[in-house]
Amino acid sequence: MMSDMSPSSVAPDSSPTELDRALILLDAEGSVRRLNVSAARFVGRPAEELTGMPIDEVVRLVHPEAPGSARWWDTLPPDTSIEVTGPSEEAPLLARVQRLEGTGEAWNLLELRPAGQNGGLSREGGESGATAWLDSYELAFHADIAGRFLAVSHSFARKFGRQADTWRGETTAVLLHPNDAKAWSTAMESLQRPPHRRTLEHRWCTSQGWRWIAWDLTTQHDADGKVIAFKATGSDVTKRRLAEEQFLRLSCAVEQSPVAILITDPQGRVQYVNHKFTESTNCSLEDILDRNSDPLRTGHPDEEAYQHFWQTLRAKGEWSGELCITWPQGRLVWEFVRVSSIRNEAGEITNLLCLREDITGRKKLEEQLQQSQKMESLGTLAGGIAHDFNNMLAIIHGYAEICLGRVGEQDEKLRKYLREIHSAAQRACGLVRQILTFSRKTEVHFAPVCLPQLVRDLAALLRETFPRTISFDLDVDDTLPDLRGDQNQLQQVIMNLCVNARDAMPSGGTLLVSVRRISGQRLARFDADPTLYYACLEVSDTGIGMSPEVRARIFEPFFTTKQAAGGTGLGLAVVYGIILNHFGFIDVQSTPGQGSTFSVCLPLTSAKAGQPEMPTALGEFPAGTESILVAEDEPSLRGLLCLALGQKGYKVQAAADGLAAAELLVSSPAQFDVMLLDFNMPGIDGIEVFKAAMRTRPAMKVVVISGNLSAEAKAEFIRLGQKEFLEKPYRLEDIGQRVRKILATPSA
Repeated sequence: MMSDMSPSSVAPDSSPTELDRALILLDAEGSVRRLNVSAARFVGRPAEELTGMPIDEVVRLVHPEAPGSARWWDTLPPDTSIEVTGPSEEAPLLARVQRLEGTGEAWNLLELRPAGQNGGLSREGGESGATAWLDSYELAFHADIAGRFLAVSHSFARKFGRQADTWRGETTAVLLHPNDAKAWSTAMESLQRPPHRRTLEHRWCTSQGWRWIAWDLTTQHDADGKVIAFKATGSDVTKRRLAEEQFLRLSCAVEQSPVAILITDPQGRVQYVNHKFTESTNCSLEDILDRNSDPLRTGHPDEEAYQHFWQTLRAKGEWSGELCITWPQGRLVWEFVRVSSIRNEAGEITNLLCLREDITGRKKLEEQLQQSQKMESLGTLAGGIAHDFNNMLAIIHGYAEICLGRVGEQDEKLRKYLREIHSAAQRACGLVRQILTFSRKTEVHFAPVCLPQLVRDLAALLRETFPRTISFDLDVDDTLPDLRGDQNQLQQVIMNLCVNARDAMPSGGTLLVSVRRISGQRLARFDADPTLYYACLEVSDTGIGMSPEVRARIFEPFFTTKQAAGGTGLGLAVVYGIILNHFGFIDVQSTPGQGSTFSVCLPLTSAKAGQPEMPTALGEFPAGTESILVAEDEPSLRGLLCLALGQKGYKVQAAADGLAAAELLVSSPAQFDVMLLDFNMPGIDGIEVFKAAMRTRPAMKVVVISGNLSAEAKAEFIRLGQKEFLEKPYRLEDIGQRVRKILATPSA
């Protein structure tokens, strides 16, 4: 680069080219030790004359008014340029100094040129010619410290859609995105401090729209080292930024996915797990690597199933299925797992992608649906057999009553036997009603409910089904007023609480159900109405009790402590919902090892005690002389009704099915005051018979009898104007009293 030849004298205004730069080598004292031909030509003196001359004198040969501050070349920051100016501030020189290290002495390589010829820009790597800068493929501009453009490259001009000479005096603010203006201003301030260089990326408004531009900023200084301008070289990095944003978006989506994601190599060795996987398994990637575990194996029931998984994956490139996993804490989790192959451009498998979605909630809902369908099927089955079974019970019940009425007082042993038959039939009737209540869907219907009687009826059923090791005690206030509620839902509440108490006593114990009245003032913690009284139902057990953590979550849907026994976690959640719908409150007290007490408080409808309905004494069957049509398909029951009504003075005709009943109504000349209509009969059902009765004998009274009348059928009867219904199995006195009741009711 340096030349020992002495150049001939040339004109001082000859400017160097890109490959012929004015370079001067200075020693530690600032004297010229060597210079190239371009430097001699630039100064306008022979090289031998300039050698040994102090650099300040050399500069004054080019620019007489330039100041001669002490050792300015030694204090200039590395790789920066300054404008050397005199008092007239005309024709400044641009000076750039590069320190040479490792020579054993302090050397400086000085580059000089007129600043006006290249717009004041000095490029990295020594490219400083005006033509090279203007024609550079990089975006470049030179600006003062206020951000006003002094000059721009042709690439810059093309990028931003204006001629290069039109940018002088414009500011960078007109191009910057508003959201980046503050960051750019901060960068400008930081350029005032060492190392006087910044690299940054911002959005600029180009002829193509908003583009990301990466800039490399370096400063220029005056002779005193003050920053007076900066240069910027840059390039459009929009594609890279968009790719980075896309990658970041994708990585955030994977990391924050609600599905556990696992990436392995083709052999199943784990390379990545996302946050959801770590959260659900409590295992990080480091844990998996440390334990050398195989997450793809998790959930497969045996080695044969796991090998089949790999065979399917290799053959088809993907596998999916549902796996049940038991975690160390004993928690059962169902997951839907999908494993697929990731291929490169050549079609080679580079990774395996495993997605694991927790479907435990869905599986529990499926189990509930299956249970619901099972109960619905049971209800259908129970409804199918209820007609025949209730007919049998009604026959047993009825003939037992007739026999009791005919047996004299002297045969006490026979009367005792008949009473036992009658009592057993009554218990069987109650059992059938309970089965139908819990196995069929019923509409929600709020009506006065006698809670003490409801508790006693359910307690009688539960005593027969619970283990004999459990003592079932009652403490019921029978003077309690009625409350307004849905009887079926309240039965479900009592049943669920009692079943939970049973399950809490696997080795036996005492189950106490109490019903009492409590003032709303004592329920202030529940914001109860202080002017009302509440029925307080308490179910207590002497079982294993609950920890505070379990007690805090027992009303959450799907939370259960009975996973191994198939618990669904919906029982108490349903109870909680029912109590809220009844405007009541529920509370639980429990101590581990000492049992639990569930307290349910429901508002009473009045302060008057509800009087339980007392059964009518045997034989109290009112007599009459009216004409009655009995439409009943069961021969024994039809015969029983005809016998019982005939003995009481009624004129009775019978029909064996729906068609026969309709024919009698249409063609018989006899007058019928009352029709006892069985709903389920062959031929045509009770609704069609009732319609025929309304057309032919509108004044006739009707009692619809059924052991399993659906809500839809009952609604249709009511729509047609029917009001009287009687459930099977019934007592004979129920028939007699209902007949007298409707005959005493005036026709509408």
